[in-house]
Amino acid sequence: MDFWKNQLSNLFNDERMDAFLNSIDQQLQKSFKEFDKQLNHLHSNYFFHVDVAESENEVVIQATLPVEKDDRVNLEVINHQLRILIQKFEEEQLQNDKGEVLRKENYSKRIERYLPLPPNVSHEKIKASMSGNQLTVKIPKTPDDHSKIIHIESE
Repeated sequence: MDFWKNQLSNLFNDERMDAFLNSIDQQLQKSFKEFDKQLNHLHSNYFFHVDVAESENEVVIQATLPVEKDDRVNLEVINHQLRILIQKFEEEQLQNDKGEVLRKENYSKRIERYLPLPPNVSHEKIKASMSGNQLTVKIPKTPDDHSKIIHIESE
């Protein structure tokens, strides 16, 4: 019995356990750093920041888009939602040590976001402008003649 006890105590001594746990910790930290790097890449390429401000007369939407020179941006109103669509065109090529192109790929990606609009806006009078990667959309409101406040009676 003492033989097995000694073997187990040698197997699970503090130094070996510390080394084992440190190696696991290093692998996990390396994996988390790579995951964080991939997540940041995904966020910067597929999401974009949008600010919406609403006043008495209009709704103003400002968005910072992840666009480059050849990318296309389209706006469309669908069922009281503003759709911002970005079509990105990218090229990827693989070269050897001599600089010769071994493989070349062209592909496109779509990034889109839907923003709800209030019911009392004028779809026909929407104005949009781009300055660099900043999109500004101004949507005027119409007089809200169709709304009615309903009084609730208590029983």
